[in-house]
Amino acid sequence: MNGNNSDDELSIKSAFFNEGSVPSFLELLDSTSINQLANRYFASKILKERADLDDWKQKSKNSFKTIDLILQKAFFKETTKIEKIFYPFTLINIFFIGFIMGKFPEWFHVYYTCLLLLLMPIRFYTYYKTNNHYYLADLCYFVNALCLVYIWIWPNSVNLYQSCFAFAFGSLSFAVITWRNSFVIHSIDKITSCFIHMMPPCTFYIIHHGLTRELQQERFPAVIKSLKHDSEHWDFKYNILWTSFYYLIWQSLYHYFITLKKSAKIKSGLRTTSFTYLTSHNFKNVWLAKLPAPYPMIAYTLLQYCYQLTTMSLCGIWFHYKFLAASFLCFIFLCASYNGAKYYIDYYGKKFEKELKAVKMQVENLQQENAQLNSKLNNEYKINGSDNSSELSE
Repeated sequence: MNGNNSDDELSIKSAFFNEGSVPSFLELLDSTSINQLANRYFASKILKERADLDDWKQKSKNSFKTIDLILQKAFFKETTKIEKIFYPFTLINIFFIGFIMGKFPEWFHVYYTCLLLLLMPIRFYTYYKTNNHYYLADLCYFVNALCLVYIWIWPNSVNLYQSCFAFAFGSLSFAVITWRNSFVIHSIDKITSCFIHMMPPCTFYIIHHGLTRELQQERFPAVIKSLKHDSEHWDFKYNILWTSFYYLIWQSLYHYFITLKKSAKIKSGLRTTSFTYLTSHNFKNVWLAKLPAPYPMIAYTLLQYCYQLTTMSLCGIWFHYKFLAASFLCFIFLCASYNGAKYYIDYYGKKFEKELKAVKMQVENLQQENAQLNSKLNNEYKINGSDNSSELSE
């Protein structure tokens, strides 16, 4: 023990000499002084570590600020550059989605995951910067997270598999029609919205209808378990029970973390949610929206739940029949494409019409100025001509 203590004292002494602090000879002989020296040494070491940590924090902040400025410039100021890049990216993805679905269906869930991991950080950043990040707590994002849980964590769960199938072919697919998702190829925001609502049903179409029984048994056992007793079986009551359970989890988390915890920011108008947007725009004149709080929110929650049950009522058809499920996905894709075409024609058509009217007004103004100038010149010419004639007569 004494040997260990002497070694500790020597290490502290050597550390002090290395640090440039030279103790006196008497301090080295006194054990109390040695303890004080040790405390001073460790205190100085902690202060140095804190200074290094503060320096690292400052450097990290500066790095994040630099990255943030670059991203702001790309996504908000010079948007045309990134739109030019995203346009071919979208077209290539459409090709790969069809190619993988037809040629390598066993890899489609991997491709879906990679795209989700690529697009979601962009969605989070752009929504956070525009104070729209409360939208990220909506059901569609929860369902995508639920799909990832099934694909990568819990592929044996029959109730999770069928719930994801019901959510994907139910709420998410019909949201393309309800929310008018538009397939605008150059827009990151609109394509991401289409991806969030259309890729989960495509993924579960492949998992259920596109894979062989051997691949399903190996990678997604819940599919085989759900078809074990009867290949034409879709228990509507069973699926209502489980989808309602997962829906209740989402609603509970949503109302606690968004409706209650963030109520001050929402009421002040600093943040927007789907509920506040609908009650202030699309349904602001509906009598339910004019009821005192919390009745509009309760009505909205119940209507949303009824919407979920209504949309999933057809999932038995998509679950049983491959051709009808594929036809339904094509219909959803056509709806998004039509909305995109309408956006291009209406938006750019109106924009061109405004520019044409502006040019027309400029031409008319120039013609009027030219006419006024000509009339002024003619008047001056007449006056000068009359003066010259009078001088000649004199």
